Amino acid sequence: MIKRFLSLMVLNTVCYQASALELNVYLWEDTIAPSVVEAWHKKTGVSVNLYHFDNDDERSLLMLKSVQLPFDIMVLDNVSAFIFSRQNVFEDLTALPNRANNDPMWLQACGTHAVPYFWGSVGIAYRKSLFDKPPTQWSEVVDIAPAHRGRVGMLKDSVETLLPALYMLNASPITDSIDTLRQAYRLLDAANPHILTYEYVLSYVRSHPQTANLHMAVSYSGDHYSLNRFFNTQDWDFSVPEGRPYLWVDCMAVNSVSPNTVQAKAFLDFLMKPDIAAINAEYIRAASPNYKARALLPVEHREDLSIYLPEQRLAEGIIDSELSAKNLSLRAKIISSVTYEAKP
Repeated sequence: MIKRFLSLMVLNTVCYQASALELNVYLWEDTIAPSVVEAWHKKTGVSVNLYHFDNDDERSLLMLKSVQLPFDIMVLDNVSAFIFSRQNVFEDLTALPNRANNDPMWLQACGTHAVPYFWGSVGIAYRKSLFDKPPTQWSEVVDIAPAHRGRVGMLKDSVETLLPALYMLNASPITDSIDTLRQAYRLLDAANPHILTYEYVLSYVRSHPQTANLHMAVSYSGDHYSLNRFFNTQDWDFSVPEGRPYLWVDCMAVNSVSPNTVQAKAFLDFLMKPDIAAINAEYIRAASPNYKARALLPVEHREDLSIYLPEQRLAEGIIDSELSAKNLSLRAKIISSVTYEAKP
């Protein structure tokens, strides 16, 4: 069985008085197939409760405030997985049998105390009916065309908020150059009157009754499929603009203070079974790090360039990496400034 909670407002009602027949999982919205959860419950009798965040910084801030969170399993970006692993927050997962089904590249990205779940690229989700051609430049969400002003969604994240402006400056999205970050801030600040929201696009469409005014949004590969599923349409598509792609990696980890570590590890091993990982990937429409699962996926999924980058672009990709405290501090100030000024 599956229990969905769309807000952490209910967090205070969650505690570790739950029996070993329940697992609490903290993850992005719409990133696990209901049929997979049901198959797990049918096999083991263990229920799964899902709690959602809508940006990496929100999740990391919550974890920093309290390492004893009431979650057995957490989805994290690869950088956070390493940071929290150094603090002995997570269980070592190297002994999981199905871990070996993943490509070495993604195993290395998540480290020894987390396992790769999905990967993809940052790009632009857009409504095909409102564009003559797909967006191919990051400048299109910063230097916004008149027809789309006030109708663009961004992301509130230490990297992704500034990413389009930094690419416009031919800079790396993880640059630590103070001067470059300030230039990016000026570009973003000038665009701010034309930005509709900094809320993650999937959260935005679920929480706002009027969504027709959203034309495009900085998002993650696979999000357009979730949007089409939500709206029951095929209008949304996804484009990775020119330049070196910025790659995200989602990892799954087991909370060391969980009383259910045995069941939590078993659940992660279950998710890495090739047939289960294939079902999950096809439902979510995201790139699987599991090479055995990919062999089971339909050709149209494996050849979908909105999910899997061409080999050359993948080789050129920039994988998210740890930022210095000084870099993070400046980015936080910039993001606070632009999101405070943004229209509600």
